[in-house]
Amino acid sequence: MRFHREHALGKDEARTRVSGIADELCRTYGLSAAWSGDELKLSGSGVHGHIAVAEQSVDVHVKLGFALSMMSSVIRTSIDDALDKYLL
Repeated sequence: MRFHREHALGKDEARTRVSGIADELCRTYGLSAAWSGDELKLSGSGVHGHIAVAEQSVDVHVKLGFALSMMSSVIRTSIDDALDKYLL
């Protein structure tokens, strides 16, 4: 699953807010997160992906394993909501 959000926050503020998104997703889905440059890598049992932060946009790519793919609509909504909450 892929998500894209434009923002007017600047890269540093967007990066701070993406950390909040990651904290929420990590708590909810038992993930771990680590920064590599301007990309936050997410991983956990049955899921991996990344959140890339740019000056005016944030891109999210998440790949779900078979078991979690059955919950994809719930996970998609959760990510959409978190992006709107932290980036707007």
